[in-house]
Amino acid sequence: MEYTANDELRCLLQIPSRSYVALLAVAALGGSMVALFAGTELRMGSASPDITTYGQGVPIPDPRGEPKNLAYTKTNDSSIKVDAPPSAAYKVIDIHEHVVDEERALMLLEGMDKFGIQRACLMGTSWFTFTLDPQFGFERYHENNLMIIGLKNDYPERFCAFPTLDPEAEGNLERLQDYVARGADGLKLYLGHGAAHGKGPFHSMPLDDPRMLPIYEYCERTQLPILFHINLINYYEEFVRVMERYPYLRVNIPHFGLHKNTGKRLRRFEWLLERYPNVYTDISYGWHTFHVEGMEALAKWRTRSTLFFTLHADRIMYGSDLVIDPTRKQAYIDATLRSYRQFLEHKKHRLFLEPEYPMHGLNLDEAALKRIYETTPARFLLLDEDGLLPDRTKHWPPTDLDGLPPTVPTVTPLGPDVRPWDFLGDFEWKNRTP
Repeated sequence: MEYTANDELRCLLQIPSRSYVALLAVAALGGSMVALFAGTELRMGSASPDITTYGQGVPIPDPRGEPKNLAYTKTNDSSIKVDAPPSAAYKVIDIHEHVVDEERALMLLEGMDKFGIQRACLMGTSWFTFTLDPQFGFERYHENNLMIIGLKNDYPERFCAFPTLDPEAEGNLERLQDYVARGADGLKLYLGHGAAHGKGPFHSMPLDDPRMLPIYEYCERTQLPILFHINLINYYEEFVRVMERYPYLRVNIPHFGLHKNTGKRLRRFEWLLERYPNVYTDISYGWHTFHVEGMEALAKWRTRSTLFFTLHADRIMYGSDLVIDPTRKQAYIDATLRSYRQFLEHKKHRLFLEPEYPMHGLNLDEAALKRIYETTPARFLLLDEDGLLPDRTKHWPPTDLDGLPPTVPTVTPLGPDVRPWDFLGDFEWKNRTP
């Protein structure tokens, strides 16, 4: 079908317009996200659709007559369609999604079936994240945790569950162990997130606060995967302190830890991958404006980006970080899941959020795609040869647990006041081959 911004987007992304409680800004100096609440109606309220906006109160881009920036092609090839299908050759594992209830999980499952996604990891989520209503803080996460664990138990070959914890709560280790006994497959932590909920920052204590240490010790010893939402611009050194104490933690830092925009940050992120054998990342960007900005940042420097993805495909995983609440339509879910695959697979693709001109893609080779889609997330989740999740309720951990020495190299501790990340320079890509 012919794709235009003013027609297709209005059809595709119908979301209630009075749900504009979350206009988001990024603080230029600190890199922390601040929620600016410009409206009064809940994101999950019963507002009538307004087809002139997408996301939450963000206008459809006006026709520009020229490419937005260097992430886009200079010519508008009409043969490149927004709904160009991704390859059917892969059994994709999606490492990072959020759902508010079972109905939304089934919508996600429908999208997964359309785009070859075999399994998706569901993250425990607070009520604030689903509503973006400032009257809520980090609360009602326990109910969501139990719901996603129930979904995993009902669909054991399609979902996995990463419940979350409030770092300020008492008894977190026992709570986490109870979640694992119920069937949880990992842990989602918002500590390190640069944003705030309605009652304070997500980053309510240092990453290496003594209250968190029993959690890390348990996760390292049992190799329980953590999706650790860390803004490395702000909390890089805190994260290194944690990893030096627990160097074999199995950690996914989503969104590249906000370290994909410059050569220096990309090299600092690469150092983490080189030093710690169980540190991973995912390609998700979540919120639609960040989705656009994240892909643009990689597409502008596509030669550098393609090399980084190829070199480190054994640590990079597919995901989109959808937050699927009742305002999300099936078309939006489908378009989001498809767009990340298009970006990885195609030399050029038409991003549904900025459709006027095609965007450059990474056009990764088959070997890199297979690792990003299949083998890397399988290793992160410790799937067995049949693709099944480990049963952590019986005889766990085994003596030969992948992720601990001797299955991975021993990490030699850094000396006092040693800060090698300060002297790394830029990610080298001009004279480097995969």
